[in-house]
Amino acid sequence: MCRNDFDADDIGWGLLVRRGEVSNAYLWRSGQVRGYAVVIYTGRHVAEPTELDDGEAAAFWRDVLALGRAVEALYEPLKMNYLLLGNQIPHAHWHCVPRREAGTDPAPGGPLPFDALDLGRQDEVQLQADALALRRLLPPSGRPGVRR
Repeated sequence: MCRNDFDADDIGWGLLVRRGEVSNAYLWRSGQVRGYAVVIYTGRHVAEPTELDDGEAAAFWRDVLALGRAVEALYEPLKMNYLLLGNQIPHAHWHCVPRREAGTDPAPGGPLPFDALDLGRQDEVQLQADALALRRLLPPSGRPGVRR
């Protein structure tokens, strides 16, 4: 994850929707959940949130909340899941997953199997349209001189 080109608008795995204070938010291409997004800490390599100082940790969480609010506004989920795992990729990043009702959620009312986020691919046309809509909903970056 540290090798991502964080200046790029498309990192292959996902489309940039916002450059935040200390992280970038991406609408993810993989998985079976429309609106699945990931916020990646870009300040330096850290595996655990405990490696962040108080200011960095607060800024990281503000970036996650900004994305979460935009995802809620666009997709109107029943519930949002926030996962800070890093078991396979030990770099601080949040998975932000809108959960829906039976019929449209891979595991309604229960824990989401990781395969639901990893296997499959989002429709590219819909992904591009959703990314544009999220960019419009997200507040400007907290970093001076940085565009969304």
